[in-house]
Amino acid sequence: MNTAVFSLIGLVVGAVLQFLFSRHLDNKKHQRDLRSKAYADYLLCVSEQANLGHQRSSAEGRQLGAKTADAKCRISLYGAPTVVSAFAKFERLGAAMNTDEQCKAFTDMVAAMRRDALGNSSVAQADLEAVLLGTRIAT
Repeated sequence: MNTAVFSLIGLVVGAVLQFLFSRHLDNKKHQRDLRSKAYADYLLCVSEQANLGHQRSSAEGRQLGAKTADAKCRISLYGAPTVVSAFAKFERLGAAMNTDEQCKAFTDMVAAMRRDALGNSSVAQADLEAVLLGTRIAT
């Protein structure tokens, strides 16, 4: 009788622990997905602004501005502290890529996003800058 009771208790405790552990992992995965999507959406907006050259006053420009603001808000909510800090530095510099300092801040921000989204997946800073900004003449 005691063995059956202990087996039943063990089964119930195991099932509850498995449920709680699965729920915790699902929550973490959902948070990671929200962060990664916010990062990707922001970078997509930056790319669209750079490649399409929308005028801010046009309907497309206003729509792109709204999408960018949405991605920035989600990064401020879901982003890792290191990403938010790197993002704030980029914003303080004017959120543009006209100077070497601004380009470095942008590249640092993307590197922080990569570390947060991918873990220890590091890439050389020069390679990341070349991919993001292309080859550019130093100003």
